[in-house]
Amino acid sequence: MENKLKNLFNKNLLLRICSLVIFIPLMILPIIVSNYLLFIIYVFFNAVIIHEIQLMKVEEEKNILLIIYKVIIIFVFFTFILIDITSSMSSIDLIEIIIAIWLFDTFSFLGGKIIGGKKLMPSISSGKTQSGMLVGITATISIFYIYSILINSFSLKYLFFISIIILFAFLGDVVASIVKRLSSIKDSGSIMPGHGGLLDRLDSFLGVFFFIGIFEFLT
Repeated sequence: MENKLKNLFNKNLLLRICSLVIFIPLMILPIIVSNYLLFIIYVFFNAVIIHEIQLMKVEEEKNILLIIYKVIIIFVFFTFILIDITSSMSSIDLIEIIIAIWLFDTFSFLGGKIIGGKKLMPSISSGKTQSGMLVGITATISIFYIYSILINSFSLKYLFFISIIILFAFLGDVVASIVKRLSSIKDSGSIMPGHGGLLDRLDSFLGVFFFIGIFEFLT
């Protein structure tokens, strides 16, 4: 355990923390401040991720998968911007979703690094562990359980919604890992120190808002 803690508290973790300190406010503040600012920043995010995928090299017969993935990414960002502009979801709802995604990713990473154990999907992503997954789910639901009580809005429906967010955050991460595996790379880029590319940071976001986008269009 002591060695695992030493491995955790290293330069890479410091870089991840610094990146998050900058990146999380960059995602959340536009939701609060201005639709115009949100449009600019999220279109920029979209463009960077598409560029990262464009640089991936895959066998010609698998290139169609990258094209489909790029179309899905464009759909996700368009949906997110539209949801904010039309106010079909409140700013608080959007921020809560983003925080839930961030908490799940962060505690899954910490749980996997500290506890270790059996790999979750070694053939797809060597970094994911069963313990990390369990810690991520437990910590995220627990934090939102306490939060819902503090704001007097606790309900099983609310916790079920958070559970759905966690599920699609995980699926978004898995799909991105599969795409990166197709091109035999670990990180999609190097724009975010400690994380890799922007796709590496927003893969869970893509999974969640793909689901929300489909749900919004069907209802």
